[in-house]
Amino acid sequence: MYLTKEIKEALRKKRATLNLSKSDTAELLGINRLTYGQLENPDYNHRVQQSTYQKITQWLAKDY
Repeated sequence: MYLTKEIKEALRKKRATLNLSKSDTAELLGINRLTYGQLENPDYNHRVQQSTYQKITQWLAKDY
């Protein structure tokens, strides 16, 4: 699975809104902090594991 530009932007916005560091966000999501740093990078376009994709989309959907 791939993260869209919209998902990456939503990650950055939610993290900023909650005033969380990348490390704090990664811990909250249950993923490695280095992995999270790569995912938020707009130029990073590699596949992510399905479990990582689910964790991210569920976290983003919590407020909606």
